[in-house]
Amino acid sequence: MEFCHLTESEYQQFQQQHPYGNFMSAMESMHVKEDEGWKVELVGVKENGKIVLATPLTSIPVMKVYRYYYAQRGFLMDYHRMDVLNFFTAEIKKYLKKQKGLYLEVDPNVLYKERDIDGNLVPDGFDNSYVVENMKKAGYIHQGFTRGYGSGQMRWIFSLYLQNRDAQTMLKSFHQQTRWSINRTKKEGVQVRELGLDEVDIFLDMMKETAQRRGFEERDRNFYISQIKEFTKINHGKLLLAYLDLDAFKDNLVQEQKQLEAEKAEVDAKLEKIPNSKKFVKRAKVLTENLEINAKKQDRANQLKKQYGSVLNMATTFFIISNGEVVYMHSATNDAFRKFYAPYALQWYMIQYAIEHHIDRYDFYGISGIFDKDDPSYGVYDFKRGFTGQVEELVGVFILPIHEHAYKIYQKLKG
Repeated sequence: MEFCHLTESEYQQFQQQHPYGNFMSAMESMHVKEDEGWKVELVGVKENGKIVLATPLTSIPVMKVYRYYYAQRGFLMDYHRMDVLNFFTAEIKKYLKKQKGLYLEVDPNVLYKERDIDGNLVPDGFDNSYVVENMKKAGYIHQGFTRGYGSGQMRWIFSLYLQNRDAQTMLKSFHQQTRWSINRTKKEGVQVRELGLDEVDIFLDMMKETAQRRGFEERDRNFYISQIKEFTKINHGKLLLAYLDLDAFKDNLVQEQKQLEAEKAEVDAKLEKIPNSKKFVKRAKVLTENLEINAKKQDRANQLKKQYGSVLNMATTFFIISNGEVVYMHSATNDAFRKFYAPYALQWYMIQYAIEHHIDRYDFYGISGIFDKDDPSYGVYDFKRGFTGQVEELVGVFILPIHEHAYKIYQKLKG
């Protein structure tokens, strides 16, 4: 076996076909890291000239003289191969020691144990606990089976599998409230379109407002711009906007009003001839109610236009398409329009896109792993589970100390 640096082409080809490859280990994410000031290396192990392990290796300075190394969603390998893992670990320790590496952190893109939609373990489901045990045997320190939102990558995610599903079958499988919300967006005239790079400020401004309103830490603007550019330039990203064009919406309402009035006139004419017809009395009542609803919608549209202008930007989301999956990455909403349920329009648009393009996995991305309804994080999980799917738990984070004495000091300084 040979420890080696890989070319970008070698790494990318291996990463794209590997079952543990995902957007986090993709070259596009490595370019984002470089834009943020990280040094990026691509290393691996070859056996008889064939790659059997590959991983990105990113690093930044720490404690003035050392470097922190991170194998983002690495290693890409068969974790049954203890010989490969032990060889790589010995070689990477030697290499990183020369580079003044303080420690290496790795968070494999490997699911731990199979769970259902409620987060419960599935009897006789898959069990990849051997990955944790083998990493520990090789000298890595497991950081535990954490829950909640930490500062690192997500350990709990929620995914929807789309194999052999068409859009209508999928829609019927959603929870009733989710179906109602999707249908509501259609009735309210909410539309979805892609944003160009020249419109990225719509996304960024809404992200900033949402972060301030909800009290969570927002990423730097340059990070979002870099990530969006990297993935959209190869058509692996979609920046979407849910909006309401009030002029078009009003035109549709006027057409609907004319149709209702014409039908009402026909029914009234028939009632003059057959005044006691239960059928026509009932229909006349329904049409009157629909005309009242239409009038209220027109009045609301006029008020909204007067207050906000002709186009209402309601919600925005960035999706990544990579390694056979769609990933729901970042989202923001305008709270003034929350009753239009625009986030549901965005999700339904992208689920249909995934089905049409034969993408089998739809990754709703992070949840806390806390399934208590009283927990503040439950709402995020509840929104995602409305689309059906399943909870997924990753094996977690591992640390490999390189300069062990300095690493102990570093831990004490961190508290």
